[in-house]
Amino acid sequence: MRITYVTHTRFPTEKAHGHQIAQVCAAMRQLGHEVTLVHPNVWTQVQGDPCRYYGVSAPFTVKRLNSLDALQKWWIPGYFAFAISMWSYRRVLRTFLKTHEADLFYCRSWEVVGELLRTGTSVHMELHTLPRMNRKTFVKYCNQCTKIICLTSMMRDAIVRWGVDAKKTMVEPDGVDLDRFASLPETEVSKSEFDVPSNRWVIGYVGSLVTRSIIEKGMRELVQALAIIKRGEAKFFGWIVGGPDAYIGEYKRQAQKLGLTQDDVRFEGQILSSRVSHTIAACDVCVYPAPRDAEKHAYFMRDTSPLKLFEYLAAGKPVVCSDIPPIRDTVDESMVTFCKAGDPRSMADAIEWVLNHPEEAQRKAQRGKEHVKRFDWKERMKRILSHFPLPAGAPPP
Repeated sequence: MRITYVTHTRFPTEKAHGHQIAQVCAAMRQLGHEVTLVHPNVWTQVQGDPCRYYGVSAPFTVKRLNSLDALQKWWIPGYFAFAISMWSYRRVLRTFLKTHEADLFYCRSWEVVGELLRTGTSVHMELHTLPRMNRKTFVKYCNQCTKIICLTSMMRDAIVRWGVDAKKTMVEPDGVDLDRFASLPETEVSKSEFDVPSNRWVIGYVGSLVTRSIIEKGMRELVQALAIIKRGEAKFFGWIVGGPDAYIGEYKRQAQKLGLTQDDVRFEGQILSSRVSHTIAACDVCVYPAPRDAEKHAYFMRDTSPLKLFEYLAAGKPVVCSDIPPIRDTVDESMVTFCKAGDPRSMADAIEWVLNHPEEAQRKAQRGKEHVKRFDWKERMKRILSHFPLPAGAPPP
């Protein structure tokens, strides 16, 4: 089957959505489909082959359309630059679609789904966030799609209340590339690889420090939790891996004010996607934090899908996890150790419980590792595409 994935975002990118897009495309390619990714001409600091950058095993075709990148015009204010860039991209995309043949369009950008629907070709739309404006148009577009994939049940419930046909919806969280975690080195070997202490517990976070460019993901609370743990007897090393680097300076200053030294915590910064699995392998316990004001953000209460949590579990690591609804959608207490979202003391207590009960924590980790197998990217996309009537001669999903 010929599947064309259309996004309105920059690609490739160091941000998490780029990794997710690449994994979805690679999974569909692994299933035997002909996959083309279409994206706008937006400047990106990531150069070279996107498939190599993301380390995917099934390369797919990438097509950059020659749209205007107004975001690089310093004299155009940000909002107008985005609007102009989107206007240009839709126009170029419309022309491209007149001659491009596909059996199915796939997207996670409702901003461009109207152009796809006008072709008369079936459209699967995967939702990662819900619009705050133009809800009526959004619902109309959803009901014209072949299938709407929601990352969480809370997201699905919301759009059904808005008027989207429930029969068109399905819930599928993000996935994980199990092959990357199939033969990881021992923890001590990975610690040596990254020069982290081998004689202390490594408490790690591996992922983006913020989401949607400005929403912090709980690093301040994690740093506070580490400071609380330091007052006790546990010998630990905090390892926070990820970007953007612009936030690291502030977190370092916070750590210093709380009495944490460079021997207590290290901010690694952005790493290549291909190194994530070995980075996680060097951790003794992995943390999935949330900020103090998590309840105010739809991202934490409704939209987030635990991509990095699945990676932690696939690596067989004990996990301390913020107790938020989307996480409860996918795992339970038998697989992770929960803490109160945005509460440094609760997070510190949960981490200390894991350190003091290694056998019980490891049993949880093993149950989580077994559970996460169903979230393999290939299996996820097989379920999603099973709802689509295949054209004659197409390979089964």
